[in-house]
Amino acid sequence: MSLPRKSSLVHTRSAQNPAPIWQSEAVRAGAFIFTSAKLATDWVSAIAPEAQADQQFPHFGCPSERQTEYILRSLAQTLEQAGSTLDRVIKAHVFLLDSAQFPGFDRVWKRYFPNPPTRTTVGADGLLIPGALLEISLIAVASDSGITPQPAKSDAPRPLTKKVEAIRAGDFVFTSGQLAHDAVAGVPAEAAGAGHQVDLAKQTTYTLNNMVRSLAAAGAEPTDVVKAQSLLLNTREQEQFLPAWRDAALGTPSLAVTGIGSLLVTGTIIEIDLTAYTGTDLRLPVHRGPHGPEAVGCGELVFSAGIYPGFDTGELPAECVVHEAYPYYSSAISLQTEWVLQRLDAALREVGSDLAHIAKAQVFLTDLSDFALFDAVWRKHFQTPPARSVVKASPLPVEGARIAIEVIALTA
Repeated sequence: MSLPRKSSLVHTRSAQNPAPIWQSEAVRAGAFIFTSAKLATDWVSAIAPEAQADQQFPHFGCPSERQTEYILRSLAQTLEQAGSTLDRVIKAHVFLLDSAQFPGFDRVWKRYFPNPPTRTTVGADGLLIPGALLEISLIAVASDSGITPQPAKSDAPRPLTKKVEAIRAGDFVFTSGQLAHDAVAGVPAEAAGAGHQVDLAKQTTYTLNNMVRSLAAAGAEPTDVVKAQSLLLNTREQEQFLPAWRDAALGTPSLAVTGIGSLLVTGTIIEIDLTAYTGTDLRLPVHRGPHGPEAVGCGELVFSAGIYPGFDTGELPAECVVHEAYPYYSSAISLQTEWVLQRLDAALREVGSDLAHIAKAQVFLTDLSDFALFDAVWRKHFQTPPARSVVKASPLPVEGARIAIEVIALTA
Protein backbone atom coordinates (compact mmCIF):
# COMPACT_ATOMS: atom_id res chain seq x y z
CA MET A 1 0.00 0.00 0.00
CA SER A 2 1.32 3.43 -0.90
CA LEU A 3 1.10 5.94 1.92
CA PRO A 4 0.28 9.59 1.14
CA ARG A 5 2.84 12.29 1.80
CA LYS A 6 2.08 14.41 4.86
CA SER A 7 2.02 18.17 4.31
CA SER A 8 3.94 18.78 7.55
CA LEU A 9 7.05 17.06 6.13
CA VAL A 10 8.91 20.11 4.82
CA HIS A 11 12.38 19.94 3.25
CA THR A 12 14.92 22.77 3.31
CA ARG A 13 17.58 22.88 0.60
CA SER A 14 19.90 25.85 0.23
CA ALA A 15 20.10 27.63 -3.11
CA GLN A 16 23.58 28.88 -2.16
CA ASN A 17 26.29 26.19 -2.20
CA PRO A 18 23.92 23.24 -1.76
CA ALA A 19 25.54 19.93 -0.94
CA PRO A 20 26.25 18.00 -4.17
CA ILE A 21 24.93 14.86 -2.48
CA TRP A 22 21.34 13.73 -2.07
CA GLN A 23 20.25 15.18 1.26
CA SER A 24 18.24 18.12 2.54
CA GLU A 25 19.85 20.67 4.82
CA ALA A 26 16.91 20.21 7.19
CA VAL A 27 13.53 18.51 7.33
CA ARG A 28 10.57 19.53 9.44
CA ALA A 29 8.45 16.63 10.71
CA GLY A 30 5.52 17.95 12.69
CA ALA A 31 6.85 20.03 15.58
CA PHE A 32 10.48 18.96 15.09
CA ILE A 33 13.24 20.05 12.72
CA PHE A 34 16.09 17.67 11.92
CA THR A 35 19.26 18.97 10.27
CA SER A 36 21.73 17.06 8.18
CA ALA A 37 25.18 16.75 9.68
CA LYS A 38 27.26 19.79 8.84
CA LEU A 39 30.98 19.70 8.15
CA ALA A 40 33.21 22.74 7.70
CA THR A 41 32.97 22.67 3.91
CA ASP A 42 31.60 25.08 1.30
CA TRP A 43 31.42 22.18 -1.21
CA VAL A 44 33.99 24.02 -3.34
CA SER A 45 37.34 23.85 -1.55
CA ALA A 46 36.93 20.92 0.86
CA ILE A 47 37.45 22.83 4.12
CA ALA A 48 36.07 26.34 3.63
CA PRO A 49 38.81 29.03 3.68
CA GLU A 50 37.29 30.76 6.73
CA ALA A 51 37.31 27.43 8.61
CA GLN A 52 40.99 26.79 7.93
CA ALA A 53 43.82 27.70 10.28
CA ASP A 54 45.67 30.86 9.28
CA GLN A 55 49.02 29.63 7.97
CA GLN A 56 50.69 32.93 8.89
CA PHE A 57 49.41 32.75 12.48
CA PRO A 58 49.07 29.01 13.16
CA HIS A 59 48.98 29.38 16.94
CA PHE A 60 46.11 31.88 17.04
CA GLY A 61 42.96 29.76 17.23
CA CYS A 62 43.00 25.98 16.95
CA PRO A 63 41.60 24.18 13.87
CA SER A 64 38.70 22.55 15.74
CA GLU A 65 37.55 25.97 17.00
CA ARG A 66 37.54 27.41 13.49
CA GLN A 67 35.63 24.44 12.08
CA THR A 68 33.11 24.42 14.93
CA GLU A 69 32.51 28.15 14.47
CA TYR A 70 31.88 27.67 10.75
CA ILE A 71 29.55 24.72 11.32
CA LEU A 72 27.44 26.38 14.02
CA ARG A 73 27.05 29.57 11.97
CA SER A 74 25.89 27.46 9.05
CA LEU A 75 23.49 25.45 11.23
CA ALA A 76 22.02 28.67 12.64
CA GLN A 77 21.23 29.79 9.08
CA THR A 78 19.74 26.41 8.22
CA LEU A 79 17.49 26.44 11.27
CA GLU A 80 16.32 29.96 10.47
CA GLN A 81 15.38 28.83 6.95
CA ALA A 82 13.55 25.82 8.38
CA GLY A 83 11.63 27.78 11.03
CA SER A 84 13.62 27.53 14.25
CA THR A 85 16.68 28.92 16.07
CA LEU A 86 19.69 27.66 17.98
CA ASP A 87 18.02 28.44 21.30
CA ARG A 88 15.30 25.92 20.45
CA VAL A 89 17.73 23.07 19.83
CA ILE A 90 16.95 20.09 22.06
CA LYS A 91 19.48 17.53 20.84
CA ALA A 92 22.89 17.50 19.15
CA HIS A 93 24.92 14.65 17.72
CA VAL A 94 28.63 15.39 17.39
CA PHE A 95 31.20 13.13 15.74
CA LEU A 96 34.85 14.04 16.27
CA LEU A 97 37.59 12.62 14.08
CA ASP A 98 39.88 12.69 17.12
CA SER A 99 38.71 13.11 20.71
CA ALA A 100 41.73 15.37 21.28
CA GLN A 101 39.81 17.98 19.26
CA PHE A 102 37.09 18.13 21.93
CA PRO A 103 38.42 21.09 24.01
CA GLY A 104 38.50 23.42 21.00
CA PHE A 105 35.05 22.31 19.92
CA ASP A 106 33.65 22.73 23.42
CA ARG A 107 34.98 26.27 23.83
CA VAL A 108 33.00 27.40 20.80
CA TRP A 109 29.98 25.31 21.77
CA LYS A 110 29.66 27.11 25.10
CA ARG A 111 29.51 30.49 23.35
CA TYR A 112 26.72 29.39 21.03
CA PHE A 113 24.70 27.54 23.66
CA PRO A 114 24.56 29.41 26.99
CA ASN A 115 21.51 27.23 27.71
CA PRO A 116 22.73 23.94 26.25
CA PRO A 117 20.72 21.14 24.66
CA THR A 118 21.27 17.45 25.26
CA ARG A 119 24.26 16.17 23.33
CA THR A 120 25.96 12.94 22.35
CA THR A 121 29.64 13.38 21.46
CA VAL A 122 31.76 10.46 20.26
CA GLY A 123 34.71 9.79 18.01
CA ALA A 124 34.15 8.60 14.45
CA ASP A 125 36.56 6.38 12.55
CA GLY A 126 36.32 8.73 9.58
CA LEU A 127 34.43 11.69 8.05
CA LEU A 128 33.47 12.30 4.43
CA ILE A 129 35.52 15.45 3.76
CA PRO A 130 39.34 15.29 3.86
CA GLY A 131 40.57 17.65 6.56
CA ALA A 132 37.25 17.68 8.43
CA LEU A 133 37.72 17.36 12.18
CA LEU A 134 34.08 17.07 13.22
CA GLU A 135 30.47 17.05 12.10
CA ILE A 136 27.38 18.25 13.96
CA SER A 137 23.67 17.55 13.45
CA LEU A 138 20.81 19.05 15.45
CA ILE A 139 17.21 18.43 16.43
CA ALA A 140 15.21 21.57 17.19
CA VAL A 141 11.64 22.46 18.05
CA ALA A 142 9.92 24.64 15.44
CA SER A 143 9.29 28.21 16.58
CA ASP A 144 5.56 27.97 15.84
CA SER A 145 5.09 24.54 17.46
CA GLY A 146 3.82 25.84 20.79
CA ILE A 147 6.34 23.58 22.56
CA THR A 148 8.68 24.99 25.19
CA PRO A 149 11.74 22.77 25.79
CA GLN A 150 12.13 21.87 29.46
CA PRO A 151 15.65 20.90 30.64
CA ALA A 152 15.85 18.35 33.45
CA LYS A 153 18.44 17.83 36.18
CA SER A 154 18.67 14.79 38.45
CA ASP A 155 21.00 13.69 41.25
CA ALA A 156 23.03 11.57 38.79
CA PRO A 157 26.73 12.49 38.27
CA ARG A 158 26.96 15.91 36.62
CA PRO A 159 28.16 16.23 33.04
CA LEU A 160 31.66 17.71 32.89
CA THR A 161 30.78 19.84 29.87
CA LYS A 162 28.09 22.17 28.56
CA LYS A 163 25.09 19.89 28.15
CA VAL A 164 22.04 18.83 30.13
CA GLU A 165 21.02 15.30 31.09
CA ALA A 166 17.61 15.38 29.45
CA ILE A 167 15.12 17.73 27.81
CA ARG A 168 11.38 17.30 27.54
CA ALA A 169 9.79 18.60 24.33
CA GLY A 170 6.06 17.93 24.31
CA ASP A 171 5.50 14.19 24.83
CA PHE A 172 9.13 13.35 24.02
CA VAL A 173 12.19 13.24 26.27
CA PHE A 174 15.66 13.30 24.73
CA THR A 175 18.70 12.40 26.83
CA SER A 176 22.34 13.25 26.43
CA GLY A 177 24.63 10.34 25.70
CA GLN A 178 25.96 9.01 28.99
CA LEU A 179 29.03 6.99 29.96
CA ALA A 180 29.99 4.95 33.02
CA HIS A 181 31.84 7.65 34.97
CA ASP A 182 31.20 9.50 38.22
CA ALA A 183 32.49 12.95 37.14
CA VAL A 184 35.20 12.66 39.83
CA ALA A 185 37.55 9.73 39.32
CA GLY A 186 36.45 8.33 35.97
CA VAL A 187 35.01 4.81 35.86
CA PRO A 188 33.80 3.98 39.42
CA ALA A 189 34.37 0.63 41.11
CA GLU A 190 30.75 -0.47 40.66
CA ALA A 191 31.12 -0.10 36.87
CA ALA A 192 34.34 -2.15 36.71
CA GLY A 193 35.13 -5.83 36.86
CA ALA A 194 37.48 -7.66 39.20
CA GLY A 195 40.74 -5.80 39.68
CA HIS A 196 39.13 -2.77 38.05
CA GLN A 197 39.12 -4.56 34.70
CA VAL A 198 36.92 -3.19 31.92
CA ASP A 199 33.48 -4.82 32.13
CA LEU A 200 30.94 -3.97 29.42
CA ALA A 201 27.95 -5.40 31.28
CA LYS A 202 28.74 -3.43 34.44
CA GLN A 203 29.33 -0.23 32.48
CA THR A 204 25.98 -0.75 30.77
CA THR A 205 24.14 -1.29 34.05
CA TYR A 206 25.80 1.69 35.76
CA THR A 207 25.04 3.99 32.82
CA LEU A 208 21.41 2.91 32.50
CA ASN A 209 20.80 3.31 36.24
CA ASN A 210 21.94 6.92 35.97
CA MET A 211 19.86 7.46 32.84
CA VAL A 212 16.74 6.24 34.63
CA ARG A 213 17.30 9.08 37.11
CA SER A 214 17.67 11.55 34.23
CA LEU A 215 14.44 10.31 32.66
CA ALA A 216 12.60 10.60 35.96
CA ALA A 217 13.74 14.21 36.34
CA ALA A 218 12.14 14.89 32.93
CA GLY A 219 8.91 13.15 33.89
CA ALA A 220 9.46 9.85 32.08
CA GLU A 221 9.47 6.26 33.30
CA PRO A 222 11.95 3.57 32.20
CA THR A 223 9.08 1.87 30.36
CA ASP A 224 8.58 5.03 28.27
CA VAL A 225 11.84 4.52 26.33
CA VAL A 226 11.13 4.10 22.61
CA LYS A 227 14.62 4.39 21.09
CA ALA A 228 18.08 3.48 22.33
CA GLN A 229 21.46 3.92 20.71
CA SER A 230 24.34 1.87 22.08
CA LEU A 231 27.68 3.22 20.88
CA LEU A 232 30.40 0.62 21.41
CA LEU A 233 34.14 0.76 20.87
CA ASN A 234 33.91 -2.89 19.80
CA THR A 235 30.56 -4.08 18.43
CA ARG A 236 31.75 -7.68 18.42
CA GLU A 237 31.27 -7.50 22.20
CA GLN A 238 27.55 -6.76 21.91
CA GLU A 239 26.70 -10.17 23.42
CA GLN A 240 28.14 -8.85 26.70
CA PHE A 241 25.97 -5.74 26.40
CA LEU A 242 22.64 -7.38 25.52
CA PRO A 243 21.96 -9.29 28.80
CA ALA A 244 22.54 -6.14 30.87
CA TRP A 245 20.38 -4.21 28.43
CA ARG A 246 17.51 -6.70 28.77
CA ASP A 247 17.81 -6.73 32.57
CA ALA A 248 17.23 -2.97 32.62
CA ALA A 249 13.66 -3.55 31.34
CA LEU A 250 13.42 -0.21 29.52
CA GLY A 251 10.08 -0.60 27.79
CA THR A 252 10.10 -1.93 24.23
CA PRO A 253 12.46 0.38 22.37
CA SER A 254 14.02 0.06 18.96
CA LEU A 255 17.73 -0.52 19.50
CA ALA A 256 20.75 0.53 17.45
CA VAL A 257 24.13 -1.01 18.24
CA THR A 258 26.86 0.93 16.49
CA GLY A 259 30.65 0.89 16.48
CA ILE A 260 32.48 4.18 17.03
CA GLY A 261 36.12 5.23 17.13
CA SER A 262 36.62 6.72 20.59
CA LEU A 263 34.93 8.00 23.75
CA LEU A 264 35.73 11.04 25.86
CA VAL A 265 36.37 9.33 29.21
CA THR A 266 39.37 7.02 29.62
CA GLY A 267 38.37 3.44 30.39
CA THR A 268 34.80 3.71 29.09
CA ILE A 269 33.80 1.42 26.25
CA ILE A 270 30.12 2.29 25.75
CA GLU A 271 27.95 5.40 25.48
CA ILE A 272 24.16 5.15 25.58
CA ASP A 273 21.58 7.57 24.22
CA LEU A 274 17.83 7.25 24.97
CA THR A 275 14.59 8.78 23.71
CA ALA A 276 11.33 8.39 25.64
CA TYR A 277 7.68 9.07 24.81
CA THR A 278 5.06 9.82 27.47
CA GLY A 279 2.03 10.21 25.20
CA THR A 280 -0.76 7.72 24.53
CA ASP A 281 -0.24 6.97 20.82
CA LEU A 282 2.36 4.21 21.08
CA ARG A 283 2.47 1.81 18.11
CA LEU A 284 4.47 -1.42 18.32
CA PRO A 285 4.90 -3.85 15.42
CA VAL A 286 3.49 -7.35 15.43
CA HIS A 287 6.84 -8.76 14.34
CA ARG A 288 9.86 -8.15 16.54
CA GLY A 289 13.50 -9.03 16.08
CA PRO A 290 15.75 -10.76 18.59
CA HIS A 291 16.77 -7.40 20.10
CA GLY A 292 13.34 -5.75 20.05
CA PRO A 293 11.13 -4.00 17.48
CA GLU A 294 12.64 -2.82 14.22
CA ALA A 295 10.62 0.39 14.51
CA VAL A 296 8.41 2.05 17.12
CA GLY A 297 5.70 4.60 16.33
CA CYS A 298 4.87 7.24 18.92
CA GLY A 299 2.67 10.21 18.19
CA GLU A 300 3.87 12.05 15.10
CA LEU A 301 7.26 10.30 14.96
CA VAL A 302 8.64 6.84 14.25
CA PHE A 303 12.07 5.65 15.45
CA SER A 304 13.80 2.73 13.76
CA ALA A 305 16.34 0.32 15.12
CA GLY A 306 19.81 0.25 13.62
CA ILE A 307 19.41 -1.97 10.56
CA TYR A 308 22.41 -3.67 8.97
CA PRO A 309 22.66 -6.86 6.92
CA GLY A 310 22.25 -9.85 9.22
CA PHE A 311 21.30 -7.82 12.30
CA ASP A 312 18.47 -10.29 12.94
CA THR A 313 20.26 -13.58 12.14
CA GLY A 314 23.93 -12.90 12.83
CA GLU A 315 24.84 -13.91 9.27
CA LEU A 316 25.12 -11.92 6.05
CA PRO A 317 21.95 -12.50 3.95
CA ALA A 318 22.44 -14.29 0.64
CA GLU A 319 20.94 -11.29 -1.20
CA CYS A 320 23.85 -9.17 0.06
CA VAL A 321 26.61 -11.39 -1.31
CA VAL A 322 28.12 -10.66 -4.73
CA HIS A 323 27.80 -13.71 -6.99
CA GLU A 324 31.26 -15.23 -7.34
CA ALA A 325 30.72 -15.94 -11.05
CA TYR A 326 29.73 -12.31 -11.74
CA PRO A 327 31.95 -10.17 -9.50
CA TYR A 328 31.75 -7.07 -11.74
CA TYR A 329 27.98 -6.95 -12.21
CA SER A 330 27.17 -5.78 -8.70
CA SER A 331 28.87 -4.53 -5.56
CA ALA A 332 28.56 -5.50 -1.92
CA ILE A 333 27.62 -1.98 -0.81
CA SER A 334 24.91 -1.62 -3.48
CA LEU A 335 23.35 -4.95 -2.56
CA GLN A 336 23.55 -4.22 1.16
CA THR A 337 22.12 -0.71 0.85
CA GLU A 338 19.17 -2.06 -1.14
CA TRP A 339 18.57 -4.78 1.47
CA VAL A 340 18.72 -2.35 4.39
CA LEU A 341 16.36 0.17 2.76
CA GLN A 342 13.81 -2.52 1.90
CA ARG A 343 13.98 -3.81 5.47
CA LEU A 344 13.55 -0.29 6.85
CA ASP A 345 10.55 0.35 4.62
CA ALA A 346 8.84 -2.83 5.84
CA ALA A 347 9.57 -1.96 9.47
CA LEU A 348 8.27 1.60 9.11
CA ARG A 349 5.07 0.45 7.39
CA GLU A 350 4.23 -1.81 10.33
CA VAL A 351 3.94 1.24 12.58
CA GLY A 352 2.40 3.77 10.22
CA SER A 353 5.15 5.27 8.07
CA ASP A 354 7.43 4.45 5.12
CA LEU A 355 10.66 5.51 3.42
CA ALA A 356 9.01 8.57 1.86
CA HIS A 357 8.31 9.95 5.33
CA ILE A 358 11.87 9.70 6.69
CA ALA A 359 12.96 13.01 8.18
CA LYS A 360 16.49 12.09 9.28
CA ALA A 361 18.81 9.17 8.56
CA GLN A 362 22.02 8.28 10.36
CA VAL A 363 24.25 6.19 8.09
CA PHE A 364 27.33 4.28 9.21
CA LEU A 365 29.73 2.93 6.57
CA THR A 366 32.63 0.67 7.44
CA ASP A 367 34.50 2.00 4.37
CA LEU A 368 33.96 5.58 3.20
CA SER A 369 35.09 4.63 -0.31
CA ASP A 370 31.68 2.92 -0.55
CA PHE A 371 29.91 6.28 -0.30
CA ALA A 372 29.42 7.02 -4.02
CA LEU A 373 27.83 3.63 -4.74
CA PHE A 374 25.73 3.87 -1.57
CA ASP A 375 24.54 7.34 -2.59
CA ALA A 376 23.55 6.12 -6.06
CA VAL A 377 21.21 3.52 -4.53
CA TRP A 378 19.96 6.07 -1.99
CA ARG A 379 18.89 8.49 -4.75
CA LYS A 380 16.68 5.86 -6.35
CA HIS A 381 14.63 5.51 -3.17
CA PHE A 382 14.09 9.18 -2.30
CA GLN A 383 12.40 11.56 -4.71
CA THR A 384 12.91 14.26 -2.08
CA PRO A 385 15.90 13.52 0.16
CA PRO A 386 15.76 13.43 3.96
CA ALA A 387 18.31 15.03 6.24
CA ARG A 388 21.29 12.72 6.68
CA SER A 389 24.54 12.09 8.50
CA VAL A 390 27.20 9.73 7.16
CA VAL A 391 30.27 8.68 9.15
CA LYS A 392 32.69 5.79 9.16
CA ALA A 393 31.93 3.15 11.76
CA SER A 394 34.17 0.50 13.23
CA PRO A 395 33.30 -3.07 12.14
CA LEU A 396 29.65 -4.02 12.60
CA PRO A 397 28.58 -7.06 14.65
CA VAL A 398 28.09 -9.24 11.53
CA GLU A 399 31.17 -10.24 9.53
CA GLY A 400 31.02 -8.65 6.07
CA ALA A 401 28.31 -6.08 6.90
CA ARG A 402 29.32 -2.73 5.39
CA ILE A 403 26.43 -0.41 6.26
CA ALA A 404 24.02 0.36 9.11
CA ILE A 405 21.16 2.85 8.94
CA GLU A 406 18.79 4.17 11.60
CA VAL A 407 16.06 6.71 10.89
CA ILE A 408 13.47 9.01 12.40
CA ALA A 409 10.34 9.31 10.28
CA LEU A 410 7.04 11.17 10.32
CA THR A 411 3.89 9.19 10.97
CA ALA A 412 1.98 8.98 7.68
